[in-house]
Amino acid sequence: MSDEEFQRIDGSFINVNGLKMYYEEYGTGFPLILIHGGISSIQMWEKQLSDFSKHFRVIAVDCRGQGKTNNPEGVFHYKLMADDFAAFIQELNLDKVLLCGWSDGGQIGLEMGLHYPELVKAMVLGGTMIHATKEMLDGFKEIGIEGPGTVDFEKLDKSLGWLVKLLKEQTASQGKDYWKTLLKKISKMWYDPAEFPLDQVKQIQTPSLILLGDRDVYIPISEATKMFKLIPNAELAIIPNSNHDVYFTQPEIFNRIVVNYCKRQTDKKNK
Repeated sequence: MSDEEFQRIDGSFINVNGLKMYYEEYGTGFPLILIHGGISSIQMWEKQLSDFSKHFRVIAVDCRGQGKTNNPEGVFHYKLMADDFAAFIQELNLDKVLLCGWSDGGQIGLEMGLHYPELVKAMVLGGTMIHATKEMLDGFKEIGIEGPGTVDFEKLDKSLGWLVKLLKEQTASQGKDYWKTLLKKISKMWYDPAEFPLDQVKQIQTPSLILLGDRDVYIPISEATKMFKLIPNAELAIIPNSNHDVYFTQPEIFNRIVVNYCKRQTDKKNK
């Protein structure tokens, strides 16, 4: 695929589950839906889109209340966002799809595996956890996200000014100060995430790749291995010398692992 072909973006809005969801399509082939992390957008995948679209019909989506997708109710919940994606898949008349989710996107993927297995052929669960970790909550407080609905914006700007700048840009279409509203509301979900009951996680039959950087400051390797052992059809990949932003800092190995896994799943017969 040439750079010129890759630049042809089909950006569209679709009405699903009470939202106007924004998405972009790249490439052809088996559908691969990308679900970005929290307070991010399609732009998170800038180092994946070209590689992935050489092999798949990539559908990158702005999640509820993020990027260009609205959120009239102002509510965030992983199960609710899984409902969004289930409606999205059905509205596009897709059969089973591949999913690749990172961080919040992986949590949404877990919910898809629990509640909508008929829609998903296989999924990559990156930077994902079953239970909220102490490391994650401590990390939030350190940067200024001090509790559910409580954000020290000055502290956040001092500690992660680049993120504040990016968040403002990504949510500009929803209003000048919307980024503050987004952080306050989504932080309630982060501080009170749904615990995934182990007996239910064991029932997930969807083939799943558990993917994590070995130096992820929010999620210890033990959390990834726990998921790997619980989900019957799971594989585990730990990327060395990588933090929670491994998709950005080490895109070559990240992309190779995801493409290899997804191609093996689509090559399987009668599944």
